Amino acid sequence: MSQIVPRPGDVRSFWLQEALAADPGIAAPPLTERISADVCIVGGGFAGLWTAQELLDRDPGLRIVLLEADICGGGASGRNGGFVSSSWHDLGGLCRLYGEEPGVRYAQALADQVAEVGSWCQTHAVDAWFHHEGVAMLETNPDQRGAHESSLERTRDLGLDVIEPLDREGASRVARSPVVEGGMLVPDCAIVQPARLARGLRRVAMERGVRIHEGTPMRAIEGDSRPIVRTPLGAVRADSVVLTIGAWATGRKGFRTRLANIADYVVVTEPIPERLEEIGWTSNTGIADFREMLYYLRPTEDRRIAIGGGTTGALFGGRIGRGATRLHPVADEAARGLRYLFPSLEDVRITHAWGGPIDVTPSWTPFFTTLRPGVVCGLGFSGHGLAATKLGGKTLASMVLGRDDEWTRLPVVGDTGGRFPPEPFRWPLVRSTVSGMFRYDRAADEGRRPAAPWRMLDRAPTVYRERLRRRR
Repeated sequence: MSQIVPRPGDVRSFWLQEALAADPGIAAPPLTERISADVCIVGGGFAGLWTAQELLDRDPGLRIVLLEADICGGGASGRNGGFVSSSWHDLGGLCRLYGEEPGVRYAQALADQVAEVGSWCQTHAVDAWFHHEGVAMLETNPDQRGAHESSLERTRDLGLDVIEPLDREGASRVARSPVVEGGMLVPDCAIVQPARLARGLRRVAMERGVRIHEGTPMRAIEGDSRPIVRTPLGAVRADSVVLTIGAWATGRKGFRTRLANIADYVVVTEPIPERLEEIGWTSNTGIADFREMLYYLRPTEDRRIAIGGGTTGALFGGRIGRGATRLHPVADEAARGLRYLFPSLEDVRITHAWGGPIDVTPSWTPFFTTLRPGVVCGLGFSGHGLAATKLGGKTLASMVLGRDDEWTRLPVVGDTGGRFPPEPFRWPLVRSTVSGMFRYDRAADEGRRPAAPWRMLDRAPTVYRERLRRRR
């Protein structure tokens, strides 16, 4: 029998439900007055919260106000798969995009964040279920055989011992799957309960004096030398404003060709500790495959499996309505990935399903830029944000403080993410690319040679990255 997947809707993710039940946190009521601050951060996800932490590390006396339209962690930060990932597996792509030295430097900086997240949690007593046991990227159909070799060769050519090749026996030591022939282990990766991390960041920020107002959307930014952030019932005048509003930036002026919104979904099983032992998945190593629309899955602390990916939805015009959280076929595809990888778990019950928008750039990498004097932004984490947002917090803090340092010299600073065409052309472009990648993956799973149009669309992101590099 196949799993019956609950219909996703306007519900909190499994992660956020669990985190709020464990600790709802002290209240952060909406802003209802006019106030002043040194820095106003708009967006209470990982990027905004890490920026606040980094600013206070450098200048504990800063007056920081953080505004969040929902609750901290209510967006992508509280509903993702919980992978704190380096980008060693994509080193070739980063080097094609930015050049060899900047690409390696950025990849190393991302990898450094993985252990730093764990250290931060330990220092601040945040129990975010952090496990630094790596991620196994597994080859799960004949088309993927040998897919790890280019990453392995690239890193070794540069003298980097950061990837461990896995044959079938090595892969089976992570988990036994009948469709896996090999792959690679990337040790510089971890898994975490993302909502616990987000809520922990919120707690520590408030303890350090950050004034947080939830339920407070930004209406506009006005003024020149000292910007004013307008909200429905109040306003913040600040020396600096930091925008970290993720997918909610996509429809705003200035971002309509820099970003597109897609909808990603995750499902979670009932607790199955005995079944995990049956397939040999007794560690806290995460798993992903080599699809373009990859599956990513990991165990939870109570020994469930959370799995997402396989496909995604494209959202027109950057609009985020109820439809962004109600794409049942996308959630079904995530559950299909569990059946494909582990057929023996077909009878396992799916207890939770959720999804929502994430902002992506044409290059699938973030960008950090100054929009005008006193206003900076960090956007486009493209579903890879747990390490990138922590690094982004360092970059945004340096930008706010006017520093020229290793963080502001990263290759993601500036107008680096490329451009989409404007609507009504952006949505069909993104939708057709996603469809082509999905059809390519499905044909490969079924042992068929993907049709020429799907092969072409599957390569589109790689080709675009190469063109961006040539333009620079």
